[in-house]
Amino acid sequence: MKKTVLLLTAVVLSLFMFSCEDDNDDIHVYSGGTLTYFTETSGNLFVTFDNPSTTIEVVSSKATNSDRTFSVSIDTDISTAVQDVEFTLASNSVTIPAGEYSGTLEIGGLFEGALETGSTLVLNLTGDTTALFDTTYTLGIFKLCDSDLGGTYEVTTTYGFHDFLPDFDVHTQMMDIEDLGDGLYFVQDFSGGLYDGGPYTDNYGTDATSMDLEFKDICGTITWSDQVDPWGDIVPNGTNSVDELTGVITTSWSCTGYGENGVSTYVPQ
Repeated sequence: MKKTVLLLTAVVLSLFMFSCEDDNDDIHVYSGGTLTYFTETSGNLFVTFDNPSTTIEVVSSKATNSDRTFSVSIDTDISTAVQDVEFTLASNSVTIPAGEYSGTLEIGGLFEGALETGSTLVLNLTGDTTALFDTTYTLGIFKLCDSDLGGTYEVTTTYGFHDFLPDFDVHTQMMDIEDLGDGLYFVQDFSGGLYDGGPYTDNYGTDATSMDLEFKDICGTITWSDQVDPWGDIVPNGTNSVDELTGVITTSWSCTGYGENGVSTYVPQ
């Protein structure tokens, strides 16, 4: 029995020593020359009205006694973003100062030219000590607009066509826009009063829910789809936008069933 116990103990100890040797084999200590590379290889820049910027960091495995400059070039074969239209590049190089391990490159966003659907900027880092890895950086550039249209509005609608013109050609009433989140909004009776309280109510039995509509605000542009009244689709027609300075919303709409159409102006209260 004692021999058996001693044998098992020897086996366990040998396995433990083998395991430790394996673990040590997995530990790599870098002791080579200087390597320089991007700390991250991708990121996103969300461009708002104030034209924000982002910085990309380049690091080196060793510090030196003098400044080191590395070239940064745009990979035109892959990039879709347009320089000086969607973004600005502060420099075509990045410098790591003497005694430091890192340097940064600044990229600015241009709201006017940036796309809501996004574009891609690919940068390549080159220089004497650049590594064979992490020397390409991919930046997604997206236009991002704050949308805050929820609230009460005085709405004036000028009708182009419906069954009771000219007696009900312009109408003004108070209306609410409900914020559903992520730039999506809800309006009850998008007709501006024609369907709820106007002549369609008594003559055709419409009410506030007969022209409910959800719309999207994308950087001041109002869009919607798959919205209906009792007889057909409600489609955009003409100007549908938000005035950036005043917050006034203009919607132009048509109904495909019988051709009702109008232009509504929403003045925030």
